[in-house]
Amino acid sequence: MRTLRVGILGLGRGRAHLRNFMRVENAEVVACADRVEWIRERAKQIAPDVPMLAEYEELLELEPDAIAVCTNGRMQARHSIQALKAGCHVLSEVPGVFTVEEAHQLVLAVQMTGKQYMLAENSCFLDFLRYWRRWVLERRLGEISIAEGEYLHYLPNTMLTEDNRRLTPSACAEESIFDVVPCWRADQPPIQYLTHDLGPLLEVLDDRVVSVSCREGPWWQTQTPLRSDGQIALFQTAAGRLIKITVTLSTRRPGAHNYRLFGTLGSAEWYSHEGFCRILDRDREERDGWECVPIGTARPDQDKSVGHGGTDIWTAHYFTQAILEERPVPIDVHRMCDYSVPGILAARSAELGGQPISVPDIRTGPRAPTEFWQHVDLPEDEPERWDYESPTEIRF
Repeated sequence: MRTLRVGILGLGRGRAHLRNFMRVENAEVVACADRVEWIRERAKQIAPDVPMLAEYEELLELEPDAIAVCTNGRMQARHSIQALKAGCHVLSEVPGVFTVEEAHQLVLAVQMTGKQYMLAENSCFLDFLRYWRRWVLERRLGEISIAEGEYLHYLPNTMLTEDNRRLTPSACAEESIFDVVPCWRADQPPIQYLTHDLGPLLEVLDDRVVSVSCREGPWWQTQTPLRSDGQIALFQTAAGRLIKITVTLSTRRPGAHNYRLFGTLGSAEWYSHEGFCRILDRDREERDGWECVPIGTARPDQDKSVGHGGTDIWTAHYFTQAILEERPVPIDVHRMCDYSVPGILAARSAELGGQPISVPDIRTGPRAPTEFWQHVDLPEDEPERWDYESPTEIRF
């Protein structure tokens, strides 16, 4: 099998992708690009033999097979289209696009060039989701009528200095640093950063969103004055399900991913601070309460230190495998639109006071079943369970 020659654009988040592709069999990082010198020097410590370039055009001149686009969310679509037109496949960081118009342009670029595009949504590779998908297929929870996801991540460092440091507004004032600009997420509507939650639920359910209504909280956080403290969106899917997504980037609290499934015969939930799954399935009486299943972010034999609980490596692995085997990637350009466009329109709904908005299907043909589970295998084992014991038992 030949080797996939990969270039990395953007060495902030891209530093993780550099590590990942260096670990993936049959992948070679040919060069990286970033305009900030100290960021290039930091990456050089990881990969001393990999050329570190200042300009994207220099990277494209090396004619890599693929580009990992790791620039900020307002630039990802433009950089991805540039790579596609240069003859490169693309692995893009989230959210992939920032506007609905960019989604149309990116889909068109993929169609015109014949190159593949994959969204690097690492949360879809959380290990417990493989079990949830199997349980859904086996109807262990009955029919799933409602699902929930939460992305809770305090990001107060929204001011960008000339040397590319990120500080809070308070820190800028204390240090008398006034020559700063807001970073790309400073005024991003929180709900637009929902792919970590909506994407995994759409894959577990093999569904897509058709409409959304969203409301936002107040703008009280002084460290993030350009965005609301949080937004909550309610999505209707093509199958008739409801999906509720909560995103806050401005609430001071430990970060967390939380997911819940509500079925006609049972329910399941997973909270990142617990690290295990709770389930009440069709074979268990309601009065017996939850059972705990020891499934979490990574497979038992996997190194959890490899980025985001072990999920990061899979984006590089499955992308490389798909391109070299000439198979469709697991999260293609249309599926990226399924993940990202609902959040863009949810932000618009919030601006309109919660008015429902239809979510278009940015495809030129009917939607086929998800490709994701053609790559990610479902587990054959059934981990041993135990009864959940609440820290404070409440009797009703």
